[in-house]
Amino acid sequence: MDVLIVEDEPLASERLTELISQCDESIQVRDTLDTVEDCVEFFAKEDPVDLVFLDIQLSDGISFEIFNRIEVDTPVVFTTAYDQYALQAFKLNSIDYLLKPIDPAELKAALQRFIRQQIRPVVDNRILQQMYARLSPPYQSRFLVKSGNHYHSITQNEVAYFQADGKVVYLVTKEARRYVIDHTMERLEQDLLPPEGFFRVNRSYTINIDTIQGIQNYANGRLKLTLKPAAEQDIIVSREKVTFFKAWLNT
Repeated sequence: MDVLIVEDEPLASERLTELISQCDESIQVRDTLDTVEDCVEFFAKEDPVDLVFLDIQLSDGISFEIFNRIEVDTPVVFTTAYDQYALQAFKLNSIDYLLKPIDPAELKAALQRFIRQQIRPVVDNRILQQMYARLSPPYQSRFLVKSGNHYHSITQNEVAYFQADGKVVYLVTKEARRYVIDHTMERLEQDLLPPEGFFRVNRSYTINIDTIQGIQNYANGRLKLTLKPAAEQDIIVSREKVTFFKAWLNT
């Protein structure tokens, strides 16, 4: 699998290359470019790459100009320090839209999404299936919790949301029962929960999509969620996550 990195900041390009390698060493970075002009010349060649990581603001313009000048069929993961281009990006060949500094878990999820799309029409492609297996963590289907002197096994589908209160993390079931668990919110988000079913809306809450009862606009471009069962405090989607939250609901 060959990828192209288009990034006009050398340090950001080097970091992205390293993160990709950490996800899967079999992914090769074919080339790194830093201008719109270089990209147009690259895509005019007959030997395209499999996936492009494309910074939006390049040294000689906005990367959307590339699509106006030449036809690009290659899937794209947009990378940027700004979120105002999200809607325009999703209208193109966009697999994902990653905000800088790029989070390793979000990069891995983007690669998973790309490979899933490739596997669907080519179900016998064992190489892609093996790559997807390497990138996909063994999501936890059950959580062992303690209540008094008794232990209970809570299935993933029974979970309404996870709540962090300081260093303590609670699992809250759809029946509004709360249990302390040993996992951190970071561990849950990055390794244990399937990204299609769970989303970390802010530092304190990771929610199950099935528990969302209502969504409304909130101050400063944020969103306020109504969950069932109701949480102890308002569930606010942080401003920097609103774009990704909407894209998550739309997948």
